[in-house]
Amino acid sequence: MTHRFSKLFASLCGVAASSFLLVGSANADLTAAGEDSPAATGTTAAAQPEVDPELKAAFEDFTALKFEDAIAKLDKVRGTKPDMAPSQLVLASWLAQVQPPQPQAVRQAIEVAVTKHSDDPEAYVILAELNLQNSCVTEAETLFEKGAALNTKFTGSEKRKGEIQKRILIGQAQVQALRGKNDEAKATLGSVLKLDAKNIGALNLLALISFNTEDYASAIAAYNKVREIEPNALLPEARIAMMCQQKNTDEGKKLAAQYMKEAIGKAETDPQVRIVAARWSLMIGKAKQAGQQADFAIQILTKQKAEKADDAFINALFLEANILRGNIALFEKDYAAAEKFFNVILAESPSNFAATNGLALALCEQDAAKQKKAVEFAQVNIDRFGQQQPQVFATAAWVMHKMGRYQEAAQLLQRHLQMTNGNMSSDTAYCLAANMNAMAEALPAENAEQKANVKKQALEIISKTLENEAPFTKRSEAEALKAELSK
Repeated sequence: MTHRFSKLFASLCGVAASSFLLVGSANADLTAAGEDSPAATGTTAAAQPEVDPELKAAFEDFTALKFEDAIAKLDKVRGTKPDMAPSQLVLASWLAQVQPPQPQAVRQAIEVAVTKHSDDPEAYVILAELNLQNSCVTEAETLFEKGAALNTKFTGSEKRKGEIQKRILIGQAQVQALRGKNDEAKATLGSVLKLDAKNIGALNLLALISFNTEDYASAIAAYNKVREIEPNALLPEARIAMMCQQKNTDEGKKLAAQYMKEAIGKAETDPQVRIVAARWSLMIGKAKQAGQQADFAIQILTKQKAEKADDAFINALFLEANILRGNIALFEKDYAAAEKFFNVILAESPSNFAATNGLALALCEQDAAKQKKAVEFAQVNIDRFGQQQPQVFATAAWVMHKMGRYQEAAQLLQRHLQMTNGNMSSDTAYCLAANMNAMAEALPAENAEQKANVKKQALEIISKTLENEAPFTKRSEAEALKAELSK
């Protein structure tokens, strides 16, 4: 299975093909902070029940872009599972969750499904959820209404009808919240929870709405209910701390410190809490403190791994903690230590993107032999992940820059910017400005005007970058470059 789809499949294992829950993030205010990692959600493939082998085979065909074969296998599964959605809708559901988004492919799959199953409400629900993801709130609202009307008359599986109804209500609650109708949204979610008290999607959205209205006690209560259902879920106080920090206000930062202290006090030996505490410490510019928190997490997880070697959740946290520790070492410019931590990951997960990416960054800062290895890692990452991870081009650009290969670095940065529509991290912006400056320095004397213009552009980039107070690994170098260019 390719890297592109492995995480998606883990999230779908064991979930009825008719009831994928997609609570779209129509804007950042309804998206919880840091929910990409096991430490944020406490969910991994280990938490999922066994999946039907035929469904797994269909998904593997899907990842290989063998859609007709996938449909054939899904048809076979549906023959034994009356509660399952039509195969074309299952395919559309999978496509809707692929990253980066493939809206056109989803729409094409749904068009086929609607042609064959014109009275099936799920097609409109999938489209509505997709519109929410793309911040098209009005379109989403209309589609949810269409899905609701069809679902009222739906004569298929009663179980599936109920699952679709819950998805519609959750989507409508999100629309209401995005329009500032928070009380209505909470009431709608209450309707979902009356139907299904353990609905994780409804509870998470309820917590987010409560957080956004500064009802932190209710947010924690909702997240605690999630934790009752999923014992591996992150301690609510730690989650709220990160969400407060990302508000980027003085009050938010104060609350973040308060809630993080509470989290550590409640769960001192919880490695998830320590990992999140390390991330928070890094966000506030305390790399040494972050390293101590991550080291403690690794110490706990090493012991847990020795006792439960096959526990997938523990193993996932162990990988995450070491990757984080390697990134902290990059902040501290301890490149040998960063190399060590990333190699720990590669010993267990040889194709881990975060580890190979971090290792390239660590190696290129060392001697010539290691710089050569950095080039190799950067190229391998481009080959493996270049279509999905724009970061590979930024990393490769920095490696080329360190090698003095400025033109190649410029080309790689261009590819990164094309994939991100011009968006870049502070470190990437520093790389761009530093590379422009180096290329300007290499211009012959007769190109004095061009040289001055390039340096001026580099100064504008680095000045804009430094306006953001958030820490990044090359901040001190960026400040030095700004001072040099300002002369």
